[in-house]
Amino acid sequence: MELNDKVAIVTGGAKGIGLAIARELGLSGATIHIVNRSADTAETA
Repeated sequence: MELNDKVAIVTGGAKGIGLAIARELGLSGATIHIVNRSADTAETA
């Protein structure tokens, strides 16, 4: 699926399933914004 020129907001995207989804969306061409409760884990994602 091509997601060029699309924006995805992934909540809980710093680890686990959310991170896997964010990576796949990125590989499909989407611009990704990751929202997470912990700034420490969000920075490593």
